[in-house]
Amino acid sequence: MAGSKNVFIDNEYTIMSEIVDNENVTQRELSKKLGISVSTVNVLIKKMIKKGLIKMIQVTQKQVFYMLTPIGLMEKAKKTVRYLKAHYRAIYETKEKIKSIIGELGQEHDAIFVLMHDDEMGEMIALAVDEIDITHSKAKIQVLDKKQKLDIKDFKSPVLVYMAESEEDLKEYVNNKTLKIVNLTEKL
Repeated sequence: MAGSKNVFIDNEYTIMSEIVDNENVTQRELSKKLGISVSTVNVLIKKMIKKGLIKMIQVTQKQVFYMLTPIGLMEKAKKTVRYLKAHYRAIYETKEKIKSIIGELGQEHDAIFVLMHDDEMGEMIALAVDEIDITHSKAKIQVLDKKQKLDIKDFKSPVLVYMAESEEDLKEYVNNKTLKIVNLTEKL
């Protein structure tokens, strides 16, 4: 998406979403949520009012309500679609990269053990493993959960593949000299 705004962090979208959830939202609360200054939130809101995306209603001298206009609702819907498309594309590309990495490991090793975690990344790895075409690979692929023991005695060059931020689940494998350990997080 070269040349386009970063749809992963869109302050206007976040402001519109917060207004839909809470018309009483303050600029200070928006500032905290977005991690930007109150003055920047103020500039963004004024810009959005000028564009016709939101409407500000003065309730008291110190309290205002914000509402999305019909134009604002349409813009929020467009931004939502762009956001979802970008995230699904990132997920798809990550899954394809995982397949490629495991495929390459299958050319070098006779066994690939995939250590699964019960989280979103584990689900993505499971999808990648299900889609891998092992017809051109010499490796056997076996999916393990954290409780399963690893049996590598029948293999000459096994590899353990995992994706985690910490290596706590790998304590029992680290000292095994014949087992190569690959953290997918480092390869993505």
